[in-house]
Formats: sequence, structure tokens, C-alpha cells
Amino acid sequence: MVAKFCDRCDIPRMTKGWEEWIRWATVTWHGKSFVNFSRKLGFAATVYYIWQERNARIFVGMSRAPNLVFDQIECIIREKLDLMRNALPTDKNIRIQSAWRVNNI
Repeated sequence: MVAKFCDRCDIPRMTKGWEEWIRWATVTWHGKSFVNFSRKLGFAATVYYIWQERNARIFVGMSRAPNLVFDQIECIIREKLDLMRNALPTDKNIRIQSAWRVNNI
């Protein structure tokens, strides 16, 4: 699931763990560009829904298939990115919009 998120947000995959990933994100995700907004949004949504799924499994005894959790994450991210009408049509922005199937390309 995290690999799908990284691919769609044009983020290099980290192999050393969360500490390395968080360190990289805090250094590189500055500013309010469409790319950085999509990365921050994608990261927050992914962590939130994975944690929500974890809690449902532990406390309620319910679980969903990973693809269903990702579909929910994808829907939320697409809805939010679709509201970003002022994104410049750069190659990177278009690639991210296309990856998330955002309508305003």
C-alpha cells in the first residue's frame, strides 16, 4: 500500500525504514506546490486509513482487504486534489494528477 502511494506521488522508495522516510520528507516537502501538497495529503491519508484499519482489526474484529483500504485512500486523495484548480500544468503535476486520476488535467 505504501509502495502504491510512493509511486503515485513520485516519491523514491526508502529501504531503511520509517525514520529515513520521515527525515527525507521533512527536508524535501517545503512550500505549497501542487507536488508537495499531494505528497503531504497522500501521506496523511495513508497513515490515517492504515491506522483506522489497524484499530478496526484490533478493537472491532473487522478487517478489509488491502485493496479496499487503498481504494478509500485513493478516493479521498482524488477528491481533494480535484479541488486544486490552480495547479500549473508542469510535467510533474500532470503526472501526479494522472496517477491519481484527477479530472482537471
